[in-house]
Amino acid sequence: MLKLMKRKYPRFTKDCEVRFKVLEMEEMPHHGRTVNISGGGLRFRSDVEAPLGKMLTLEIDLPEAKSTVVAMGKVVWAKKDSEAWEIAVEFWWLGYRGEAPPVDDR
Repeated sequence: MLKLMKRKYPRFTKDCEVRFKVLEMEEMPHHGRTVNISGGGLRFRSDVEAPLGKMLTLEIDLPEAKSTVVAMGKVVWAKKDSEAWEIAVEFWWLGYRGEAPPVDDR
């Protein structure tokens, strides 16, 4: 019997810029583009590998947001295809940069 799993958070397909660095390993941020994003994490593509199990700091520029979303998360899987790395991150902490929340509710 095939069992379907319900997701805890809905996923949204967004093409957003992501800047990331591996905690305690790098000074310069790397860049990528989101594949999808949810309340629990994101999947993105990058030319740079993010090692499995490592913690990342992330900055995500959502098009409709007033400020940059900042996050910390753990790499739960990473695989390379012929063009780039695809990396999945589970969020451990989320916030935003600036004085206003990232989305205006007006």
